[in-house]
Amino acid sequence: ILTGRYGSATGVTGWDKGLTKDVPTLAEVLGNYGYRTGAFTTDAPSGFRPDYGLNRGFQHMEISNPPRNSPDGRFRGGAMEPLGTVAKPAVSWLQAQPKSDPVFMMLHTRTAHFPFVVNPPDEGEDPTGMLELLWSAGQAEAVARKDQPMPGMAGGTAQEGVVEIERQDPLQVQVNAVGKPAEEVWRQAYAESVARMDVDVREILAAVAARGKRSIVVLVADHGESLNDHGELLHGDAFFDGVINVPLIMAVPGLKGASGARDMVVSQTDITPTILQLVGAVVPAGVDGVSLVPQLQGSEEPAHHLVLSEGGVAKIEDGVLPGAVISDPWILIKQRRGCGIGSGPRRGTSDEGMPLCLYNHDTDPDQLRSLAGFEPEVVTDLLSRWKGYRAAHGNIGERRELSDAFIQELQRSGYDFSKGAP
Repeated sequence: ILTGRYGSATGVTGWDKGLTKDVPTLAEVLGNYGYRTGAFTTDAPSGFRPDYGLNRGFQHMEISNPPRNSPDGRFRGGAMEPLGTVAKPAVSWLQAQPKSDPVFMMLHTRTAHFPFVVNPPDEGEDPTGMLELLWSAGQAEAVARKDQPMPGMAGGTAQEGVVEIERQDPLQVQVNAVGKPAEEVWRQAYAESVARMDVDVREILAAVAARGKRSIVVLVADHGESLNDHGELLHGDAFFDGVINVPLIMAVPGLKGASGARDMVVSQTDITPTILQLVGAVVPAGVDGVSLVPQLQGSEEPAHHLVLSEGGVAKIEDGVLPGAVISDPWILIKQRRGCGIGSGPRRGTSDEGMPLCLYNHDTDPDQLRSLAGFEPEVVTDLLSRWKGYRAAHGNIGERRELSDAFIQELQRSGYDFSKGAP
């Protein structure tokens, strides 16, 4: 099992959630090798949607209604479904596949997604008011008034998520007003949602074990959450470690080598070449990642000397991409909200006018002291590498033409198309 710090070299730039067509997806490659491929997700505007081109290569894709005991289904009414319901379609499909055929299955669970809660608070349960705000987040009336928190705090909204550009999100306002007690309620709600998601994982692992075949299991998150450790809730427009340093666990049966946690910089883009090497398939040209098999087998050689995370959920202005460049021990962040609480005058400024923050992971793992103003050579070096990557790759993804019905669904979740749909 390998865990590590990593960023993603494929960002989401505005609405450009499409995939580059000339680089095949993992599902496409495995399908060509005779694998049965299936993808399973919960119906939500910001989920794993074919509208964004994310169905490529999956022979079967199922988008299920969110169950009552999930944040997306909290208004559905009726009795609470058993925990693990989100995983049931994937489990049923896996059980139906012939055991003689290799299978590639992906489950995207949103059980631990914003707004985390599945029940309204009882009267007097939460004097901070945070649970009531979370429960009401994204309701149609509140969205129309632009005075409620939006699912995922996605930019492209008039409200700009939790970034204080036009105005702050009500949840952030409440935490700022109430202080630590409100922040702790937020953290507890998030922790409870993660515990519910663990049941989804347990259901999948039980189905994999029951199949009785040697199976590679990968557990990975797309992003983390800001928990007010830098004066920000959720993942509005920040690239601090709380958002881009996410879980990656890989379990490979029969692989000789190291086990346990490894502390190294890796990338989400490494997952595809790693799996393909493990199953004996050819890695397509054009894939940015590298295979982590040597590291899984105990190699101390770094998989990367540099990784990039860029894009984000806030709307992209004038083509300027926020993001982070990670090259141990340095992490350079370029983001609209600056360097957080207590950063003082130590930040720098990029050519585009966006604040720069530089942290040393070894001496400042909590990213509390930006050194951008004290290490100009490091900043210049990392920025030049980022610009080199951008020059070599150009735009990431393709612009998607979204249907009117899907745009209306996005608007109900708080996205603003007043300036026209892309």
